[in-house]
Amino acid sequence: MKEHNNRKKANQFAEYITGKELRKYLADKINKYCGEAVSMFDGAAGSGQLEQYLKLKEFHAVEIQEEACKALKYNYPKSIVNNMSFFQYDSDYQADAVAMNPPFSLKFKDLPEDDRQAIQLDFPWKKSGVVDDVFMLKAMKYTKRFGFFIMFPGITYRAAEKKMRELIGNQLVELNVIENAFEDTKINVAFIVIDKKKTSNEYYSEIYDCKAKELVYQETQELDSDYSWHLPNKPIEKEKINIDCVNKELDEIALMNLKQHLASQLLAIQIFEADIDYLGFIERCRELLTQYELEYSFEVQVV
Repeated sequence: MKEHNNRKKANQFAEYITGKELRKYLADKINKYCGEAVSMFDGAAGSGQLEQYLKLKEFHAVEIQEEACKALKYNYPKSIVNNMSFFQYDSDYQADAVAMNPPFSLKFKDLPEDDRQAIQLDFPWKKSGVVDDVFMLKAMKYTKRFGFFIMFPGITYRAAEKKMRELIGNQLVELNVIENAFEDTKINVAFIVIDKKKTSNEYYSEIYDCKAKELVYQETQELDSDYSWHLPNKPIEKEKINIDCVNKELDEIALMNLKQHLASQLLAIQIFEADIDYLGFIERCRELLTQYELEYSFEVQVV
């Protein structure tokens, strides 16, 4: 697959190259919910890497970089490609599914005036913050039912995106964490599945490691009334302690300390003629040992 990778321009638009394992992960999820042959819409399509492992009946794409559009058209000759800002795109087209890995954390105030006006026509309440939520909400207009999104994790908890989470509501199907997903950044990302027809309060969560190619953790969660989305966390495994081994080490430490103390006291007596009740200390040790021996053998309370 031909990939456009002008990093200077890509960095300007907060874009990263989606790793091949994440592309396969996306394809598996889309096939699970939509079947193997699908019509697809991508509003931040790049050169179409994200759709590499899909069997596409149709492919409608929006991409702001002209070079990426040319690469996408080369990869998908039958695709319909719109070289423009996604915020200004408008169409009645609806695909079987939307798949997007939009730029992360673009600030509303830094967008061109035309983009800001277009956003506020659709989302009048959007006046500040980042526009991750706009990418997701606007993209869902172009799908008959399902949306699949690779997003920065902040979208799940930031207060500025609460309105988006409220609007999506029970349509959240999956909220996953993807580790080692990209070729040029180490950040973890959220993988979100939305279904317009879903009404239940439960959603599924998992952690997938693209480098290891394995499912690390999975669980089912309940949506909160305050519209918080909780990313899955791997349970912290408690360290298993061999208590017999620990006790043996503590015994050795105690005996060594006692031996060193007795040796130093004896040395002080022999060399410096120190007035130390050496035998008295030994007797006190013996009494202490006897007391705990009774406690152990006959359950006699030690005072």
